Amino acid sequence: MKKYKKVAVISIFTLVFIPFSLLLSQSEKALKIFEKNKGSIISFVSLGENKEEISRGTGFVISAGIMATSFHSISQAKSVEGRNFKGKKVKVEGIVAIDKNFDIALVKIKSKAPALLFGNSDDAEEGKEIFVIGSNESGEIKVLDGEIHSLLEISPNQKMIATTLATPESFSGAPLIDSNGQVFGMIVFLDRRSKFVLPSNVIKTLPKKSTATKFKDWKPEDYFSTLEGSFLAGRVFLALKDTNNAEKFLKKVTAQKPNDLETYILLASVYINQRNYSSAASTYKKIIELNPSLDSAHLGLGTVYIKMMRWKDAIVPLEKAVELNLDNKEAYFQIGSVYEELKEFDKAAEAYEKYLSLNPENSGEVYNRLGLCQMEINQFENAINSFQEALKEKPQDIRMNFVLAQAYQKASQFDKAAEAYNFLAELSPEDAKVYFNNIIRMYDVANMPDKAIEASKKITELDPNDADAFYNTGYMYVKLKQYDEAIEAFKKAVEIRPDFEYAYSNLGFCYSNLKKYNESIKAYEKLLEIFPDNAGAWLSIGIGYMQQKKFSSAVEPFLKATELNPNSGVAYYNLAITYLNLRDKYSAREIYKKLKTIDPNLAQKLLKLF
Repeated sequence: MKKYKKVAVISIFTLVFIPFSLLLSQSEKALKIFEKNKGSIISFVSLGENKEEISRGTGFVISAGIMATSFHSISQAKSVEGRNFKGKKVKVEGIVAIDKNFDIALVKIKSKAPALLFGNSDDAEEGKEIFVIGSNESGEIKVLDGEIHSLLEISPNQKMIATTLATPESFSGAPLIDSNGQVFGMIVFLDRRSKFVLPSNVIKTLPKKSTATKFKDWKPEDYFSTLEGSFLAGRVFLALKDTNNAEKFLKKVTAQKPNDLETYILLASVYINQRNYSSAASTYKKIIELNPSLDSAHLGLGTVYIKMMRWKDAIVPLEKAVELNLDNKEAYFQIGSVYEELKEFDKAAEAYEKYLSLNPENSGEVYNRLGLCQMEINQFENAINSFQEALKEKPQDIRMNFVLAQAYQKASQFDKAAEAYNFLAELSPEDAKVYFNNIIRMYDVANMPDKAIEASKKITELDPNDADAFYNTGYMYVKLKQYDEAIEAFKKAVEIRPDFEYAYSNLGFCYSNLKKYNESIKAYEKLLEIFPDNAGAWLSIGIGYMQQKKFSSAVEPFLKATELNPNSGVAYYNLAITYLNLRDKYSAREIYKKLKTIDPNLAQKLLKLF
């Protein structure tokens, strides 16, 4: 009755798994692989002391009377019932050999099934076509096809395989077969959803004994609770980026082996992936306690402190790392990044230089960082060299070319800076105006207006409706005292933007310098139509009338200028001069009294004229 109930439950699972099996296993090549190798596949059920089902799995024949499978599938069995692809019983006699480090078991069976051929799993690569033949939940042997998804590095010299195969847990122990029909690995399930492939090169090195330990004499154990099983599961879960399970199993290891250095190193990686930096720091401290001379542990602690933004705390372990290993490139890099955060750019630059002295690959970004630090400490020539090195890797990198242009500019190498900005305009035409404006500002500050004009004209060529570009052109002509050219540029600016206050103001200024006072006054009057409270325009109109000796006309603009700007000593002074020219000394003296409090120097100058 007990067995009958279990069969009923299994049949329900069959209904669940058959649809995806049918969907995934019907390629012509897969069927050929199946037909050729199905005779070597064994479906089995592991049973307990009272014949209760413990687990289901798959095995495959590797030599006469020997099949390989995953150890955890049989580790708790007191007996195992096997069947071949025809559903006929296969006697499973006992365990011949195990490798607990990799969850492998070799089992003696009574069968004349041929052995599968082993391939070289070192040839594994992403995208490689693979097949798996295994037992579904009802004991039927099926074939599925897929490909290698990725290689999982669980230690420096050991890689496992991840696939696209969607298999039920009963496929645990099933062979992974390549398109040549050779065994490439074995499917191993860690739980109902998580699995990996153990490479065939690991399996075929396991020695085979002539005698078997019968299951009734075997001491059952829960493999994934053992030291070896927990360690394997922890490493694989970490490679699969399942950090919760990785932590759970690695903690099982430390509970059984409290001072195992490798396990703590893996746990630190788990905590970093979980962003549990406090636990990661504590774990690295434990590693350092176990092995104080391990530079990678000091580096790890410093790196964790960086992630916690504990910049000053990071310095000590990072410097210890390079003390222990002068060639620890990563430590020098991290030291540089910490000192950057602390704005100690001289120390950051020193660390980056040490990093670069070790000839690392892909050093462009570090040269860029070094250049930025050198800019901060005013080592502009050195910064130029660093940015040039950075650009060797990415010659068209916008960000790096921009800082190079700035370095040239800071080093007063203006023509090279302009060349760099022009190159940026070619790289990024949509931002060309920004770079040309940088050239204009640079040459303006350097008092080289003739070269600034070249850049402003480039903008007007790009955009004939850019009023600011015409204004900048005019402004540079003013600095060159080329007022006629400036006037044409300012006229174009106000034509595009009729309310351009500064353009009108400079237009009036240019006419005034050409002694075209009527045109100057008209320009300022146009400005006042738009901005009637512009005190400077009123003042300039008054000066224009003074220059024409139209003193009566000048009074009102000057009065308006002083009304709008009561602190304008220049307006009061010119108003007083106007009154004197009109022989109104009384009004001039009244202005003098006010001017004494506003601008004593101008007041004293005015007094001499009375």
